[in-house]
Amino acid sequence: MNFEVFIQKAMTKGLSAVEIYHTASEETMISLFNGAVDKAEIKNSNVYSVRGIYKGKMAYVTFENEAEDSDNLIAKLIENAESLTTDEEFEIFAGSKEYPKWETVDGGFSQATMADKIKLIKDVEHIASNMDKRVTFLPYCGYSEEKVSTRIVNSYGLDIAKNYQYGVLVLQVIAKEEKDTQSGFEIVVTLNYADLDPQKVAKKAVEKALSKLNASPVESKTYPIIIENETMCDLLQGFSSMFSGEAAIKKLTPLIGKEGEKIMGECVSIVDDPFLKDAINRQPFDDEGVVCYKKMVVEKGVFKTMLHNLKTAKYFKTTSTGNGFKAGTAGAISVAGVNLYVVPGNMSKDEMIANTEEGLLITDMTGLNAGLNPISGDFSLQSSGYLIKDGKIVRPINLVVVSGNFLKMMNQIETLGSDLYVSYKGVGAPSIKFKGLPVSGK
Repeated sequence: MNFEVFIQKAMTKGLSAVEIYHTASEETMISLFNGAVDKAEIKNSNVYSVRGIYKGKMAYVTFENEAEDSDNLIAKLIENAESLTTDEEFEIFAGSKEYPKWETVDGGFSQATMADKIKLIKDVEHIASNMDKRVTFLPYCGYSEEKVSTRIVNSYGLDIAKNYQYGVLVLQVIAKEEKDTQSGFEIVVTLNYADLDPQKVAKKAVEKALSKLNASPVESKTYPIIIENETMCDLLQGFSSMFSGEAAIKKLTPLIGKEGEKIMGECVSIVDDPFLKDAINRQPFDDEGVVCYKKMVVEKGVFKTMLHNLKTAKYFKTTSTGNGFKAGTAGAISVAGVNLYVVPGNMSKDEMIANTEEGLLITDMTGLNAGLNPISGDFSLQSSGYLIKDGKIVRPINLVVVSGNFLKMMNQIETLGSDLYVSYKGVGAPSIKFKGLPVSGK
């Protein structure tokens, strides 16, 4: 498809601005079941999403066949625009003054054959199966890989592109001891194929399952609590919409109008960093073509800025922060962070445990979709982890409910860990020790 010719033709039909958003992707998926290959396939996708402004109204059309008749597509755009009743003003972004140089390293994925990748997951499964006699079943062992290229071209002369690729290795383990059965799940997402270590993945998944065996609740009371980095990431992600200009327009965040106010402890800084080294989710520009940049969302406890796309920035009479992203090529523009993370401290998780006379290490929280309220900040989540006494982990715990308020707890931090973890979803945190959170147990 010749983007420039399509745009010129659309403009002659009466559209005042046109944008073509194109993604081409290749996804590899391999999985095992009982030692045999259950799936081994490569899928290719080629999707075009066209936005056009006609008589002040924005319309969309999405297609996959690049040979699609351009006259029909333009007619559909105009038809869609004419059917709209909104008076809202829309914008197609002309482009930022400059964009960062962006290079994506292959990471060795293309050098590894399908046979290599099948052997990789078979090795993981074999190692895990033979690591401990209490390992009884491996529900899932799989590998996936994705390569994506994105290009945005519009009628203002903007023509920008970005690409990325990553690999994922996943293992789930079931362990049983007497009547107790527990699962362990390990996922590694990486930019480099060589980082996928079968021994490490198997060991972590098995250890997670074994360490949960014979868990039981603790007494109900307020405990000093260390929330492990990966679980803290999940919690931060659940409340990340607090920082969204889109949520602010809908009155769905407690932070409306609080820029410049102290909302968290002075030890807390939260950064949105699209260029974070080694992060999976790195972005030179957002899905509206606005250049991305590193920004302080919270600095030493003070709320500095909402995250904005073009629409929310216009509503609040400010500028886009380069956080306008889609859930997919055909999706609507929303607001999302890019490596939104809590800046880590200097103490290791082991040191935090050693400095705890009695408390809990929380390694898993469930019910994040229903058990938290990003409007109020309140949460009540079923949790599991370990009981700490005299600076040592003494036993696993489960079936407890940890409750609190996100903003209040971020004002009650005792220690920030040094073990920053950034998920493939683009949210990060270290392990954090809180002075006290109420726990409902037995």
